[in-house]
Amino acid sequence: MTNVISIRFAAFFMTSVLIAISLGTANLTFAAEITFQFVNDTDRALNLKLFSRGESLQIWPGRSKAYSLRPDSAVQQLKIRCTEGESICWGAWMTLQSVSGQISGSERSTSIFKTQAGVGERGTRDCPSCCQVCKDGATGPIVKLSNSIAVGPDVR
Repeated sequence: MTNVISIRFAAFFMTSVLIAISLGTANLTFAAEITFQFVNDTDRALNLKLFSRGESLQIWPGRSKAYSLRPDSAVQQLKIRCTEGESICWGAWMTLQSVSGQISGSERSTSIFKTQAGVGERGTRDCPSCCQVCKDGATGPIVKLSNSIAVGPDVR
């Protein structure tokens, strides 16, 4: 009797494991690595984020972080892990501050504005040419960012 219970339990356990494995593979995503390439041809550092347009809605390096692209004519590469087949878009920006007015009369005004490129700081701009499909081992074209960087209209 004990052997029958053991055999039934083993059969039940193996069936459960096989069902769990088959259900799990339907949602299995394959990680891939893709490399983005940038040249910062401005006179200041640029902030940069990457945004998934897929189901994950992932942001690289994170919601409250940004990569820094130093001003340099050399190609700077950024490699990320993403889900094979998802679209990844880049957004870059530079924060500028302007101070004007009199110093002694306390009539100074400070203006802060951002110059944005690609899909922008929050990934809400329209820029189809700023996106790449995640494919393992892929390397995107070199994106040259200059002082005349611009963005498309808000889409979100």
